[in-house]
Order: sequence, then C-alpha cells, then structure tokens
Amino acid sequence: MESNTELLKAEDLKNPVVKPSEKHFKITIVRSYADQPKPRTFIVTSEGLKGSLREPQEGKVNIGRQQVTEDGSRPNDIVLPPGDRAISRIHCSVFYKSFFGGNALPEEWVAFLMGYHPRLGRNSVLGMLSQDLFRYVLEFLREPKCLSLVDLGSLCGTYVKISNTEPIELEPGQYFLVGSDITIEIERLACEPIPASINSEQTLEEFGQTINSSECNLEESLPFIHIKVNRNPNDHGETMHYISHKFIAEEKYKQFTIGRSQICDVQLPENTISRVQCRLVYQEGKWLLFDGSTEKPTVNGTWVSICRKDRAAREHSAPYKLKNGNQFKVSESVLQVDWD
Repeated sequence: MESNTELLKAEDLKNPVVKPSEKHFKITIVRSYADQPKPRTFIVTSEGLKGSLREPQEGKVNIGRQQVTEDGSRPNDIVLPPGDRAISRIHCSVFYKSFFGGNALPEEWVAFLMGYHPRLGRNSVLGMLSQDLFRYVLEFLREPKCLSLVDLGSLCGTYVKISNTEPIELEPGQYFLVGSDITIEIERLACEPIPASINSEQTLEEFGQTINSSECNLEESLPFIHIKVNRNPNDHGETMHYISHKFIAEEKYKQFTIGRSQICDVQLPENTISRVQCRLVYQEGKWLLFDGSTEKPTVNGTWVSICRKDRAAREHSAPYKLKNGNQFKVSESVLQVDWD
C-alpha cells in the first residue's frame, strides 16, 4: 500500500499548483507513443518538479521509461511510456540551476565587485566608474537564465525541433531527422573561402597568377557543405543505404532545399516529408539549418540531435541550451518547455 506521502505527491503531479509569485517553468508532454487524451503539464520550481517521487532533485529533471529500480528508488521525474523500448531507462535530463540562479553573480566576481563597497573598496578603481557604467558591468556579468538539455548516453538519441525562422548553426558531426526514417548527417563543411596554397619559392606576382589561373579549382576555393542522407532500414529486411551531396555557396546560390517537391535540391519522395522540409543556407560566413519554407514550418518537423555522430557508447551529450517554447523529442514522445 502506498504511503500518505506518495499519495499526496501523486495528487500534486496530477494537479500541480504554484504560487503566483513563485518562479517556475513548465514541461508539457504534447505527444506520446501511448494514446493520451490531452497534453500533460509538469511544474518545476527551484525545489524541483512538483509531485515528483525522485529524491534528491539535484537541480535536474530526469526523463525516461523506468518507473522504479530494483531497490525501490524512483530514477525519473517524468516517466514516458514503458512500452516504447527506443526510450532508455533514464534517457535525458533538463538541468535548471542556472534558470533559477539567473541574475546571480558568479562567485569569482564577488571580490571584484566588493571594490565598490563604500568602506572596503575605498581605494578601488571601480569608484571612478559612473553609476550607469557600473550597472552595465553588473548586467554583463550576470549569468543568463537558461535551461540545458543533456542526453544521458541513450541509444536512440534526443532531438530538438528546429524553427523555420530561427536557425541553428551547423557543424561537422551533427545530424538531424526528417520524416519517419531518414537522417541527414553533416560530414564536412567550409565556412570561408579556401585560399590557394603558397609555394615558398614563388614571388608575389607569381602567386597572383596562380590564383587567377584556370588550374585553380573554383569548387575547393568556395564555401561548401557535404551531407549524407541515410535511409534507415525498415522491418522488411532492408539494409541501410545513403546518398552523399555536396553544395557550393556561390554568389547567386546560397540556399539549398531538401523535401518532397521535384524543385528541391535533394528530393525525398516520402509521405512523411513536406514539399520543402528544410533549408541549408550560407549566410555571413556560416552554414545554417532552417525548418520548412520561409512562409510556414513543416507538419512533422525537422529535428536536430543534441548528440554527435562520433560520440562514444553511453557518453553524455554536451548541454544544449533550450529557448522558451522549444520542443524536444524522445523516440515518439514530444515534450515542450515554457516559462513566463
């Protein structure tokens, strides 16, 4: 039989209550592997997720499919459908210490700022700063309010939904999901033009002639991106196969599209792919990834992995900073973070 404490926490989890003045953020399961009548919302304060049975909270929200361990402890704050085996027992965590510690000053700056104390900082150079300038320095030093998502070494990964208006910058080793069974990997990219090599025996005039000669490889001197489109095997015994594409950013062509439409640079004739699924754009010395078209996002979304392709087995991912309204995907379950 459950204790009164467990029953009380279970009730709090169903009907989370937060004081109007209490700082908090929300995690909502907006879609799940198991049929659910409506989205389920969890409230997280500086003390942890309300109603959670996991102790101690340790400044993070654990998400996975395991409810109870062999020793009776609760490893997760949010339990996703146990029947979805693509979800690890403890799949990922949302770290929130800096969210509630936002506006706090790092400890190493305390001694520096004490220089403006009316008595202890009498001889400090900070006393020469104007109040407005000192306030500007303080705001610069304050830690920003943010949440961080970390994959805990899961086999299937954790993905964040990409916006059609706010892109992410691409790097080698990243990969993202489109449709139901297609991953796209960033193999190589060059963000700046690559100069021709210099022969130490050449004069300056000879070097200039080399650059302008027809022997200079124009493709290798321009920014480029090299992607690999992988089609995952299905249940009918198909093997994985891939196709590589290389795009070169020229003066008139700096945007490349992937989608179901025949006018896309990479055509993927799948029902789960939108006409324009995503865009690779070279802009201001960076390769950027956008979802959908400029007019509207896609139905199923474009999802970038927070893990790298070459990570070691069971290795934690680097923290991924979440923005207000971000959605992230754990197998078939989609969760969203929001705050005021």
